[in-house]
Amino acid sequence: MKISRLFILLCSLLPTSAVLAIETSLDRIVTIVDESVITERDLESRIRLIELDFRRTNRRLPDESVLRRQVLEALISNSLLFQEAGRRGIKITDSQLNQTMQRMAQQSNMNLSDFRSSLIAEGLDYNQFRETVRGELIISTLQRQYGERNATISDAELDEFIKLSAGENTNFEYRLSHILIALPDAATPDQVEKAQSTASEIVSRLDQGAQFEELANTFSSGDAALQGGDLGWRKKAEIPSLFTAAILAMEPGDHAGPFRSASGLHIVSLKERRDLEKSLIKQTRTRHILIKPNELISEDDARNRLLEFRERIEAGEDFARLARLYSVDYTSGVDGGDIGWMDPGATVREYQEAADQLKEGELSMPIRTQFGWHLIEVTGRRTVDETQQNRRNKIRSQLLEQKQNEVFDLWKRRLRDKAYVVFPGQPDA
Repeated sequence: MKISRLFILLCSLLPTSAVLAIETSLDRIVTIVDESVITERDLESRIRLIELDFRRTNRRLPDESVLRRQVLEALISNSLLFQEAGRRGIKITDSQLNQTMQRMAQQSNMNLSDFRSSLIAEGLDYNQFRETVRGELIISTLQRQYGERNATISDAELDEFIKLSAGENTNFEYRLSHILIALPDAATPDQVEKAQSTASEIVSRLDQGAQFEELANTFSSGDAALQGGDLGWRKKAEIPSLFTAAILAMEPGDHAGPFRSASGLHIVSLKERRDLEKSLIKQTRTRHILIKPNELISEDDARNRLLEFRERIEAGEDFARLARLYSVDYTSGVDGGDIGWMDPGATVREYQEAADQLKEGELSMPIRTQFGWHLIEVTGRRTVDETQQNRRNKIRSQLLEQKQNEVFDLWKRRLRDKAYVVFPGQPDA
């Protein structure tokens, strides 16, 4: 895991040395958020890690008051999402968490013991780190579930996008930055006028040469505000439709906006553009045995059963026979567990990451996904020409992911608008 990504993940953790330095008012409640609270300890922990991240990446920190406001809003948003996840019964088991920790260690080229030691050496509480990872997984699960229920891409939408893209290279990628001036639902004329005035000031300062990242740190209500508004690399289908046309017409370094949406006013900048045009893709063929925990089969029972199957297969028993007898993925089970050739991204992340780490003919350890526990074997790898249908499927996936992100972000802002949020101790609280 890259250092920058690690610090984004660790933003709610605090080095032990800093904890010792904060001796007063640690448990003072700074915000009440519906049925939960945010304490001074929560807020100071997040601020300290963000300050450390800024120093390590040589970025200039926003003013203290701006940083505090941005961090507190992020904590409020996360609190609302955790409460919503709890009402929906979303949980991350210790087994799922352990599997994620193993992956993070592998991405850092360490075993889990060394990874744990490296975090402690940074002054971090390992158990608190685990719970931060659990929280990120809970929010990711909530986002995926909400997006899947509330966003679809019809064939007509897909055809229209492809038609409008005719003759264009859809394999370009664009690195974007974004500033959001948020507006509530049914915003009053005064609220709209104030937001427009702020947006005009930002655009004017950009025109005069101000740094987009610093303005995003100060003014943006977007999730990436404290990362300078950086949205990362996006393919055309992954750019929010509100400003797709503007981005495609830009040169790196340009900015545009404001654009009005249900969430507020948006200002965007194109940081970089790159050409990824390739006609070859790498595919992997796998087979698996799936066991789902239920009232009769616990998480440990399901995992241990697959460990037993793994030993039997390594001792010479036929994988396909066990898949036909025991896998609850009945579609693939009748084919001995074979799920055919897969493009990158065609299956859930945990399954793909496990398959990517296997050699051909190698068995995985039991892997937990949203569908249950899997025992995976890679049966083949190949590089093939990308067909028109593959391209169509990829564009559909990109459009769907972007729409799911948009509906989730809008829902998240509506949760915030409707929430009971009180700041004890403030004169107007």
